[in-house]
Amino acid sequence: MSQTAFKHNQEQNGNINPYMYPNIHKLLDMCKQGTPKYDFGSRIDLEYIKTYEKASGIVLPDSYRHFLELFNGGMIKDHRDSFYTDMLDYEPDGPIWSSFYFFPFREMKEKYLELRLDDFLMDDDFDGTYPIIPICRLPGWGKEFLFVFSNKGLKKESPVFAYFTDKDCIQLADNFDQYLGWHVEHQGFPPIEDDTDRKLCSDFITRNRIFKIASQKETSAERMKRLNASIKIDPNDALTYCERGNMLSSNNKIEAALKDFNKAIELDSNEAFYYHCRGDLILNYGSPRKALIDLDIAAQMKPDNLMYVSGRADALFKIGQLEKALIDCNKVLKVNPKFFLALDTRQRVYKAMGKDKLAQADEDTINDLE
Repeated sequence: MSQTAFKHNQEQNGNINPYMYPNIHKLLDMCKQGTPKYDFGSRIDLEYIKTYEKASGIVLPDSYRHFLELFNGGMIKDHRDSFYTDMLDYEPDGPIWSSFYFFPFREMKEKYLELRLDDFLMDDDFDGTYPIIPICRLPGWGKEFLFVFSNKGLKKESPVFAYFTDKDCIQLADNFDQYLGWHVEHQGFPPIEDDTDRKLCSDFITRNRIFKIASQKETSAERMKRLNASIKIDPNDALTYCERGNMLSSNNKIEAALKDFNKAIELDSNEAFYYHCRGDLILNYGSPRKALIDLDIAAQMKPDNLMYVSGRADALFKIGQLEKALIDCNKVLKVNPKFFLALDTRQRVYKAMGKDKLAQADEDTINDLE
């Protein structure tokens, strides 16, 4: 890190008590002195960090958040820069792969998403705010890394844990600042694997009800804050615009919802779900004929999707094309005889056709489902 970057860090963080996180500030002093082998990135803006926390629903441990305020990831390399001169020509990431590498903020976010998609340490049917935050990759080409838990719902700062392939995760330190002190003490290569008598992550999860806290449903206000923050973090995320559009629609904010659906389609015109959502909004609050355009696009993109075909059937019914609506309903109900949307539309179609017995049969089926 350059002297200019250090000066900027100190100016931006001059009001923070260094005694609160002594090891983080010890690292800062070591870097400031130009200590060989120390390679850490410049700070992350605190407002950006807080926006990301809102977007993901997590709460970073205090000392780790402060670390990010001062360093955008980095490492203490095993050798001086001169050692890597020839290596860099054919293996530019050699120093990174041979070190304990604290993830830069961007890589931390990518790794977090990767763990979430794999439901790492969670049940396969987990549905909540994923609580595991990866912070550092261990040396070598494996998948071992260090992590902390989101501090949401915890009474004290999350410990630091290490994951080793095919082993239970172990606790390394009571908090990030404590771990960093151990890390610096061993010049960036703490003897993790030699420490066998340590607390287990599974015990911490059970004792602190991690799964229960992570599975708590967010309120409408929390969800809207998360979606607004997500768009601020990534203004090109089509799915988030669509999710916010559906929430705005449920709150009868029709114009704002339509604007979000339009933006989602502008960003990704190949996703059928966005057309279905916009078409459904227009069908309920605007012109059925105009809605049919979007609902037909969605159904043609995904002809096996029962919801999309049912949506098109509803639009066809509302513009009076009863036979076509009936064809769509029957197509859906052939696959799933109890699919509510298609049953409801077909019941209305039969009534409009004067087929009261068939309409009553569908109504009876609907009542049984309820």
